[in-house]
Amino acid sequence: MSHFQQPEYRAVRIPDGRSSDEPAKRSGEALSESWNRDTFQQEKTRYRIRTGFVLRKIAGAYAIVPVAVGSGSPLENTVMAPNDSAVFIWKCFEQPSTLEDVVAKGVLEYDVAEEKLRKSVENFAADALRYGILEEVK
Repeated sequence: MSHFQQPEYRAVRIPDGRSSDEPAKRSGEALSESWNRDTFQQEKTRYRIRTGFVLRKIAGAYAIVPVAVGSGSPLENTVMAPNDSAVFIWKCFEQPSTLEDVVAKGVLEYDVAEEKLRKSVENFAADALRYGILEEVK
């Protein structure tokens, strides 16, 4: 008798502009590569703005100001001037959020293709993680 395992599956996102039958036409190697780049696990990871950085509105413009000296961030002595889209993403990450949470909120806020917004959110998160502004929440 076989041992029962918890059923599981993997899903591969189909980027905009491709037909839904495209995965069926791909080779096993191409599908395997897609599965290995599985973004669904990343979608469960939550991030938030680290303590030590604040968003302030100064004279009608936003500024990101580091308030903790010695944070180790290469930006600790830098004031950043984000555009409105960066401010939106920043505000989303003030509370622990997944990348997908931010994308979903952004689609409701902006007239933009979901894929373009997703890339922007991913780039924001990658840069903010690299500079120690964003942290992963367990």
